[in-house]
Amino acid sequence: MTEKAQLMLDYLATHNTTILSTYGEDGPWATPVFFVNRGFRIYFLSELTSIHSCNLRENPLIAATITEDYADFRKIQGIQLRGHAYLVKSLKETAVVLAAYFKKYSAAKHILQSPSSFKGVSKARWHCIIPEFLKFTDNTRKFGERFELKLKDAKTQDEFDIDDIDEDSLD
Repeated sequence: MTEKAQLMLDYLATHNTTILSTYGEDGPWATPVFFVNRGFRIYFLSELTSIHSCNLRENPLIAATITEDYADFRKIQGIQLRGHAYLVKSLKETAVVLAAYFKKYSAAKHILQSPSSFKGVSKARWHCIIPEFLKFTDNTRKFGERFELKLKDAKTQDEFDIDDIDEDSLD
């Protein structure tokens, strides 16, 4: 794996929220969601009746950004990406993601163990974002520093793997 790909994975691992953009019958929609990543796959938990989940049923294409609210432009870092999302139906995949989620968000264990105590949790389902293209901005290295990453064969969830990086796409 290249240094730049690892930098992106490290950034994903140390951040919690992505702004997910979807498109549906009423037009574009953006919403913040907590996430956990396994490689470049990004998982989030949402109610099936949420606007973004309904949009994804109609159109699985997404765009997202992961960043912070920086006061100093020299410290700006962030990932922008596009790809598609799917509803996780596999019990094995759900179990693996749940374990990763509990590891990242220890307080979530209590919430998910007593879902009826928290509005909407019992109706929430796992979704997975499979990025096809990512761009990382890193002004801490140099103002305007950016590099891109294209992932090969990202169209089918069963074939996607962290090793599916198109090395030629790294700037």
